[in-house]
Formats: sequence, C-alpha cells, structure tokens
Amino acid sequence: MRNQKNIVKKMQKEQLTLKQLKLTMKDIIYLRDIGYCVKEQYDPRVKDYVYYIVPDGETAYIIISEKPANSNEEVKLKLLEISDLHTGCRNFDKEGLDKTLSEAKSRGIEFVHISGDLFDGFGVYRGQENNLKNNRAIEQVEELMAILEKYDFWYIATMGNHDQSFCMKGGLDPIKYLEARMAKAGKRFTYLNAYEGNIVHAGIVFRLIHLQGGAARAASYKVQVYLSRVFESNLNDVYIGGKYYNLRSIQAGHFHTTYALSMSGVTIIMPGNFQRDGDLEKRMGISGRTGGVFRDLTIVDGKIVKEKIEFYSPWQKEV
Repeated sequence: MRNQKNIVKKMQKEQLTLKQLKLTMKDIIYLRDIGYCVKEQYDPRVKDYVYYIVPDGETAYIIISEKPANSNEEVKLKLLEISDLHTGCRNFDKEGLDKTLSEAKSRGIEFVHISGDLFDGFGVYRGQENNLKNNRAIEQVEELMAILEKYDFWYIATMGNHDQSFCMKGGLDPIKYLEARMAKAGKRFTYLNAYEGNIVHAGIVFRLIHLQGGAARAASYKVQVYLSRVFESNLNDVYIGGKYYNLRSIQAGHFHTTYALSMSGVTIIMPGNFQRDGDLEKRMGISGRTGGVFRDLTIVDGKIVKEKIEFYSPWQKEV
C-alpha cells in the first residue's frame, strides 16, 4: 500500500469513505491483517460507509457535532434511549416498541440510542430455542426492520452479547445486516460495532455500553466496578479522532432494569427493555418493565446545564 503511514495517521483522526481515502476493500483487509483495528459504519450524512482506526476492537465512535465556537451558545438535544429489544424471542414487545417510537416521533426526537441486544440471538443459553419464535438472524432482522423503518430517526446502536451469538462461528452479524438494509431503504442507522460506543453531541460524549461485553465481559466484573473505574478517571480522557472529550453520559444495557443517577456531572441511565416478563426471564432475574427513556437536554460549553429525564412505558406512562 502506498503512503501507508500517512493513511494510518489519517484514519486514526478521521472517519472517511473509501473514495476519500483512495483505498479499496483489499486495502482495508490488508490493514486489518497487519494488526490495525479498522472499523466501518454507515454515516447517513455522506450516505456511505466510513472507515477509521481505533486502538482496540472494544470501542467505536461517531462525532455528530462539536462544541459551538460561542461558549455561551445553548444546544438543545432530544434523545430516546432504549436497550435490550430481544427481537425474535416469544416475549418480544413488538407493539410496545412501535408505540414508544411513535411517541418519540410526536415529541420531535431525532436520535435514538440503542445499547445492545437488539436481537435475541441463538444458543446464548440452554433451551433458548424453546423461547424463540424466529431462530435465524435474517428473520429477526426482518421483524425489527419492519418497525424501525416506519420512523425517520437517526438510530445509533452498539452490540450486546445476544447480538454477538450469531457471529460466534462466523455467522451473520445481525446488526451489520440491519444497518445495510436500512441504508438501502434510505434510512439513518449507524452501527458502532463494539460493546462500547461513544457518541459526541455538542462536543461531549454520550457513551453506550452493554455491560456483558467489552471491559465488562468477565462474569466477576460488576456494574459498580466498571463505573468506579470510569469515575477514577478525570472524565476528560475519552480520546476520539485525535482529540480529548468530556464524558457526560453513560447509557448501560444488559440488566433489563430502569435506573438513573447523576454523579460528578455524569448522568448514568439503564433504560429498561422490550422483552415482556416470562417464566424464563424471572428465573434468570432479568424481568423488568418494557420501555425506554426520553431525555431533553440543554448543553452549554461542554456541560449539561439542564435536563429532563422521563422513564416511559408504552403501557403505563410515568414521569
């Protein structure tokens, strides 16, 4: 590859299309083969896939907007945060997800953050096949896409352990396939192919993490340990594209519970799930209310100065 060092430096700082990089897929494969962690994801702003290099495969990122030049300028941001949809299982709350997205549309939401387990997968636990209505990745993708494509949000998603189950033996990555299908349909969907995804809005980091993967993969690595390590840092050391950003929000999936905490200027949210309670879920201790979290934020100079958090259930609205 010609100018390999320059290309690597460029990809460590920018997310660019193959055309912009003047590369081919063979070049990307070569970079991966020699040890670089090259990520790719669909960016609806350029209507193409962009490529970039990160230090390791457990993280990914996208920069939506930088901090305004005017430090006094207010940035308004409306989000819907959801997680653990488990599409494909018999208890998937298909109607509830549709109702929640419809509510988001009525509120003028643009971004929907999804922190893993979009799909129920296959072979995650003994007897899972008895709790599936669709056991093939393509079938689970088709079921979820039929809901998501009805709405014009920008969906940004990370993986969960159930999503990864299809990939364990070289199978289809369902979120990657969903991303491609949504792009073909002209919809905005970006898959941050990692357990931890960092989204920059108005110059600050909104982190999505599925707490069964990445740094939290070990069974003994509990939520409080992960969070304590986050807070032991100075919260300004999220290195993205050659710059440091402030971490100001963590959305955590996997535990199917609803929870919100603000500490040291960081908002931590567990948004719930869309898997209705069943005997299996109760035995596994993962039962919880279906729904998500609406967030209405005002950001000034890299700080969340005002925020409204609403835990929303499609069946029983609560504030």
